[in-house]
Amino acid sequence: MKKIECVIRPARLEDLERTLRGIGVGGMTVSEVKGFGKEQTRPDEYLFLPKTKVEIYCTDEEVSTIIQAICETCYSGKIGDGKIIVLPIEDMIRIRTFERGHAAV
Repeated sequence: MKKIECVIRPARLEDLERTLRGIGVGGMTVSEVKGFGKEQTRPDEYLFLPKTKVEIYCTDEEVSTIIQAICETCYSGKIGDGKIIVLPIEDMIRIRTFERGHAAV
């Protein structure tokens, strides 16, 4: 199991949601966040830019398909397109049913 986190431009969220639903992603968590990267072209008062963080839990087999969908949907070729992070999950428990592991995804 994996956790995919991506930080994207807020304007891309609706398209990304549509794309992920289209490939069968059953759920995701979305947060409004602020951040900055390596680019140094902005004045200090604009240091933290609004971004959207999307978290997805999936099986190992789904990772490459989801990453490809995120890249194709969120790519503009400009600074600030975002990042994708893939993390291993040791275990997952669905609280309502007590299902564990892949059954909880």
